[in-house]
Amino acid sequence: MLAVATKVEASRLKEALKRLTPPRYGPDYVSFDGARVWSTGPGGVEVEARVGEGSFPPVALPRRPLLGLLEEVEGEVEVALLEGRLLVRGGPLRAELHTAPPFSLAVLEEEGEEIFRAGEDFLKALRSALALGRRLTSHQAKVLVEVEEPRVRVAATDGYRLHLYTVRAEVFREGAYPLPAQAEEALQGLEGEVSFRLAWDGRALVAVARDGRAGLPLADGGFPPYRGVLPQVPPVGRIGAKNLLEALKRALVVAEPKNHPVRLQAGGGEVRVQALDEAWAPVSEEVLPGEGDGEVTVNGRFLKEALEEVEGAEADLALYPGPRAPLVEVRDGRFYALIAGLLPPQDGGQG
Repeated sequence: MLAVATKVEASRLKEALKRLTPPRYGPDYVSFDGARVWSTGPGGVEVEARVGEGSFPPVALPRRPLLGLLEEVEGEVEVALLEGRLLVRGGPLRAELHTAPPFSLAVLEEEGEEIFRAGEDFLKALRSALALGRRLTSHQAKVLVEVEEPRVRVAATDGYRLHLYTVRAEVFREGAYPLPAQAEEALQGLEGEVSFRLAWDGRALVAVARDGRAGLPLADGGFPPYRGVLPQVPPVGRIGAKNLLEALKRALVVAEPKNHPVRLQAGGGEVRVQALDEAWAPVSEEVLPGEGDGEVTVNGRFLKEALEEVEGAEADLALYPGPRAPLVEVRDGRFYALIAGLLPPQDGGQG
């Protein structure tokens, strides 16, 4: 007997299927009930996307074959269940897929207390932080979400640099929540205002947006104590220059490709930007009008990525004493970066 059929937009269903994080092991199946699709990815991360209004009893389907069918269709498709098969009809397409029992949800099963509510700017900051944290290979959490009225701060590190993003939010409960790097893929596709809630068991965060949800298990191992590395003394030098970002991009074309060393020298109303080779010999030099007094060699790619986060064309860098090499600080109202300077290769420079 034919179950209740429903219609969904093919493009909306395709985008949702692409968002879902495939499992690390086992078959790449997703659950579908006509209104929602959902899956569980690596690390127990859960993703649910809303794709329609009508619904039928949930089933599991192979994701890639379903995506392949939808690539041939535009507009609406009709989907219906019949004796363990999903019938898909739209335009010239007439196809069916065998189904399996649906996957149960652990994190998204029951939403708990709301912690905070924020806009698209927070999602952007969190995605950037998770992309950085993914490069850290230790057992510790990749990103820390700190909720303190009236803002939320996101901290991320890869061991060589620290990024902090601060976003205003509507806060209901303060706390600190470490997240794994797998959360990055789960957040793709969420748009607009998002509400973050504590899962029913207190061991995960649930992000709730207009068109979907993401369940983010909290990371084990804690987050590195980043406040201990924040400078507590006055800077030993400053470097200010316009168009430094563009000069860095040009220097990176010729700098040694492993650590991307770029030397900055400020003094006499100018800033010299030198790309270095593997022996730390200059292979290019550009002189910019600037101010300050100081010198530092830094991973140019790290500095470029930090400057891309700040607003305006003028860079203002503060230099602080570090354990072995100066620390470079970049900041504006919502973003802060602290980058470890490089040492010459013979002194044990970054590898």
